[in-house]
This record gives sequence, C-alpha cells and structure tokens, in this order.
Amino acid sequence: MKKNTLFSLCTLLVLISMLITACGGRATPAPVQPTTPAAEATQPAAEPQPAATTAVEPAPTAAAALPIEPGECPTVTVADAKGLASAYPQQFELEEFQTAANCELTFTDNPLFAADVKAGTLPPVEQRLPEEPLVVAPYAEIGKYGGQLRSISIAPESGTAETLSWRHVNLVRYLDDLQTIVPNVAKSWAWNDDFTQLTFTLRKGHKWSDGAPFTADDIIFWYKDIHLNQELFPENSGVPKYGGKPYTIEKIDDVTVKYSFESPAPGFLSYLAVAYTQPFQPKHFLSQFHGDYNKAAADEAVKQGYKTWAELLRSYYHDWKDSFHRLGVPVLESHYLADENTEHRLVKANPYYFKVDTTGQQLPYIDEQNEVFISNKELINLKVIAGEVDLKGDAMDLMSFPVYKENEAAGNYTVQLPPAGLGAGMLYVFNTTHKDPILRALFLDPKFKEALSIAMNRDEINETVYLGQAKPISGLPADPLSNPFVTEEQALFQTEYNPEKANQLLDELGLTKGADGFRVRSDGKTLSILLEYAPQGGPPLVHELTKGYWEAVGVKVELKEESTEAFRQRSLTNDLDVYNWKNDGTAGPALIASSDRFWPFQGGLVRMTGSEWMDWFDSEGKLGSEPPDWAKQLKDLASQWSNLEPGSQEWSAMGTQMVQIWLENMPAIGTVGYVPAPVIVHNRLGNAPQWKIQVYDYYFHYPYRVDQFYIKK
Repeated sequence: MKKNTLFSLCTLLVLISMLITACGGRATPAPVQPTTPAAEATQPAAEPQPAATTAVEPAPTAAAALPIEPGECPTVTVADAKGLASAYPQQFELEEFQTAANCELTFTDNPLFAADVKAGTLPPVEQRLPEEPLVVAPYAEIGKYGGQLRSISIAPESGTAETLSWRHVNLVRYLDDLQTIVPNVAKSWAWNDDFTQLTFTLRKGHKWSDGAPFTADDIIFWYKDIHLNQELFPENSGVPKYGGKPYTIEKIDDVTVKYSFESPAPGFLSYLAVAYTQPFQPKHFLSQFHGDYNKAAADEAVKQGYKTWAELLRSYYHDWKDSFHRLGVPVLESHYLADENTEHRLVKANPYYFKVDTTGQQLPYIDEQNEVFISNKELINLKVIAGEVDLKGDAMDLMSFPVYKENEAAGNYTVQLPPAGLGAGMLYVFNTTHKDPILRALFLDPKFKEALSIAMNRDEINETVYLGQAKPISGLPADPLSNPFVTEEQALFQTEYNPEKANQLLDELGLTKGADGFRVRSDGKTLSILLEYAPQGGPPLVHELTKGYWEAVGVKVELKEESTEAFRQRSLTNDLDVYNWKNDGTAGPALIASSDRFWPFQGGLVRMTGSEWMDWFDSEGKLGSEPPDWAKQLKDLASQWSNLEPGSQEWSAMGTQMVQIWLENMPAIGTVGYVPAPVIVHNRLGNAPQWKIQVYDYYFHYPYRVDQFYIKK
C-alpha cells in the first residue's frame, strides 16, 4: 500500500497537552487530549491537518507484557493496552488480537437479547457475529450493558446529524486523532499505484440487523440500482465523479469489491470516512420495491398512495438517514430504528452488530438511544441544565456557555469547549443567479460585496456573540488551520472594518442614497436585501448585527426566520437573496473528500449560490445560464485538484490558487472563525472522551466511538 506525504499535528498536540497539564486540565483515561479549561480558553486549539487517504503503516504486533494462558484473554483498553499493539490504534482484527494475546476470545451476549435467544427467535451471539468481528479496545474500561442514551434535536430533519453519527458506520472511519483512517465495516483496503483502483475486503459472515447476509451485492445494489438509476436519480445523484465520469464497482467475490476511477481519486477514501451516505443498502429488502427486480412494485406503490415504484422505494431509503422514516429497514449500524413520531426517534441495539470489546462482549453496550424533538432553543437549554440530556454539541451556541458552565454541578454534566474551526462562524453567500436582474448584477460585482464586507465590525461580532473567543475571517472555502495552503493574507481578505470606504465603493457603483438614507437601485426602487435564515445555521444575533452594519451604509435589510427545511428548499429553488450558514465543509478531510466546496454552486441539500450555473453544468449547457470564466476555472481546477495526492507540492500550490480566485471574485463574505463549540457530556456516561473538535466535517461524534460508551449504574 501507498504511504501519503501528508501533514501531522503530533508535535502541536503534545504541546497543547503539556500546556493544559500545566494549567491543571482535568485528567481523563480517554486517548485524546483535554481541551483548555474555559477560563483559560483565550486561544482556540488548532484544528487537525488533512488526513491520510491510505492505510497507515501497520505497527508490529507485540506480545503480551505477561504470559497469558490460551483461552484467557487480557482486558485491553486504550488506557491500559496490556503491552499489546495493533496495526490500527484502538482496534484489532480477531485473529490479530488472539495471536497477540495468545488466547481464544469467547463471545458474550447483551442480556437484552436473552429471552429471544432462549425462545429460539434469535441465534446465539457467536452465530450472529461475523466470522471476523472487529475487536475494539474501549477507552477507559469494559462497559456495562443497558440504559438509554438521551439526546435532543430541533426536529426530525433539523439538527439530527449529530445523533445520527452515534450509530453510524461506513466502510472506513477516522480515528479520534482526526488524521488516521481505519477499517470499520470493511476489514481492509488496498490502492493501486496511481489511485485509480481501490479494492475493499469485507468481513466474512457479516449480517444485516435482520440476520440476512451482508455481501458485495449490497454495495453494487446501492450504486448501480439506486444511484445510477434514472428513475430514482434523474439528475445529479450527489455521488462524486472523477475525470468527469462516474466510477465503477466490480464484484470480485462475496467479500471483495473493486472501485475503478477514470482519473486518480486519492480523496475517495476520505470521502467514505466522513460521508453521511452509506455506500451499501440491503438488496434483499429494498429490491422488493424496485421496479427492475419486482414488476409488481408499481402496483404496490399505487396501493400505498405513491405514483411510482421510485417514490415508494424512496420512502424506505435516503442517503440522509433522517429524511425518510419507515420502520423495518435493515441496517449495519449499532442501533436500528424502532419508533418515531413528531416527538421523538427511538433506536434499539442491533443484535447483529459486528463489533466486540476485548473481553468478547458484543457492542453496543447501550440498549437504546432516544432523540427528543424540541424546536424552542430555550427549552433545549432548560433540559440540558436540568441534566436530562446525555450528549449534545450540534447547534449549542457559545453565548449559552456561561449558563451551561454555571449549572454543571446541579445538572451532573461536564461542558467541554473544543474548537470548531471555521465551522461555527457565519458565512454570507450572495445569489449570483438571482431572478431579479438588478440584484443579480450587484451580487456578481466584487466591489459591492467588498463594500458590505468592510462595513461589518467583526470585532464587535466576536465580543457580542462569541464571548471574544473568535477571530475575524474572510469568506474562505478552506479552513486555514487544516489547509496550510491558505495564506494569512487570504484569511484576512477584506475583513478590515472601514465603513467610510464601504460608502465610497457603493457611491462608485451609482447607488445613491434617497431621502430615507437607503440607497436607490437603477430602476428607482430602494435597494433592499431579504435576509432569510434558519436558527440551526448559527446565532440569529449575528444577522441582527449584520443588518445594522449594512443599513449604516445605506443597504436596507429585512430579516425573516425560516425553518431549516423551508430555508434549504428556497436555496434549491433559487429564491434566496443571501444564503447563510455556519461555514462548515471547509476542514481538510472534507475538502479532500470533495473538492466541490471550491465552487459554491454545487448541488445536494442546498445550493449556496449560482443555481442556474449548476443547471448549466449538469445539462452541458442546455439549461440554466452560462457561468462567468472565473467560475468555470474554479470548477476545472477543483476537478484537477481532486486527482492530486493531498499534501503534495502541486496540491498545495493549486489550493492556494483556487482560494485566490475565490477571494478575488468574492462569492462569500465571512464573519469570524475559530469559534469554540460547547459539548455537553453527562457524567453518567462511561468511556466518553475529551473532544478534540466539534464540527460537521468529521461527522460530529463518529470518530469518538459512541458504540463503546456505556451508562454508569
């Protein structure tokens, strides 16, 4: 396998650790370093660098520190490895563990399933596990079975990604060092020499949550029969392309699949490690609703009130697991959906989950996860400080940190304050294909956006909204902390507070002020911007301050709060004046996974800007409107960049070039970045680590292995 010449934060993390220890940071048995105590967190910790896209060099497997009799396995945790090493930190393949420990692992079951096993409706645990289960070392100690993990979200499709990450699995994942990619559903992988072919080996005997075999056919089905099916995805399915063409997947045998790419795709492994999308689906279950497999699917769709079989199948499947809610769909995750309504979502432990701890206990330890939906932010905070929430970080704004901290003891929780990179700072993206031609011309003009950018007092935003913990930042497509190719000059581009110059630039654009102090468009109407926003996207107070700054230079602003769903839909239909959200998707791994972030008119759940440009690209010029040359250049460079090995000199140089093109044409205005993000961790949770970062780009809590958390009795 190839080794990548990527970046490392090891030295920085050691220094941070030493500093925190000196400052009296709370000790923890978890393998990650504590964050700086809140009282001392004047500088946010550095965000991790881009991660390796190939396997790390396997470490030699060490013999146990003390002789172990065959059949007696050591209780290995991350805190106490018992002298054992493994190819990948914190986990072993079964044979690897047994060889290293000179023992044979005996599997034990969750008491939750005892009655079903006794009744014969569920096989014994050793028959439910794969032949090659993944053996994981818990952080601090072997956990105890039982209990319910309590969470809270805004709505069934709003702010739920964090909770989804608790049970999520993919072929690979990021280790909690946020740099190393390790096996998960897949047992192993191998690249060819030029990154155009990637071969995965699955686990023999792996089963879906209903007991059906999981094989290479389920990966082929997801790709060929779902994502490449024109009835299900008549347009862009969201699957990345390389060399402008879809990749192909070939089944070698039941446990081996080979991906082939038109051009080098070194970032594809990182894509899988952070993707919410799971590139496999239960063919044995979903094919009954698929017209290519079941000719009666169309009739069944009509019976259930759908127009086509595709609509029926989509009611059972979506890449975003919170988007459609039908019970009974088999999963590979730690928990399966058991109940859902407008008030909560309940998931229960998967009896066929493929992981065990180092004593042979099948994971997960926690029986249930219950996600309660509450749209009112004040009520969410009340439940947090009352100690009724076990784990929460998404959409927890920094302004509430003093309240969280004050109520720690009474609520029996700990509030951590890890950094979030650019991910927590607000980004404003003007609609460059606006339906109003006058606004379209203004929103395309870099001078107009420069004026509004320097009209903003970012120091005041920092002090008022972010407790002075953030820093001014431009509207970057790449986080400077995890993407070293971003220069300091680029990071601060057009962030100086200068309302006098802003007024001058607007005057030069011919936008004179009327009697009411607001500027007048070329058609004689007042220049007004409708600033719609969803609270999930960031603190509404930022928008109130922005309204004041822009109106101070004569640009009228109307604020309108929307639900997350409505806001996203208006972005897709090209109806927003200004898209705004936390500037996530900019960390190194996210950009390695998908370079599309360098052209902000991409598809997916939202379109930040340039919706008609996206239509033009997707239709090869038949629909939409032709983008300007700079947008075409960015898209072309982003495609070339994805073929380069991350961390290489050419990769870094092209990254700097793309950032510069972006800033010169200014599709986005930034506010502040490097904002710490509160994470609430209830003290009854065992094996919960200290968070290194709280950000969407790593799929929130996925690197921290929630499947080995347990409820302390």
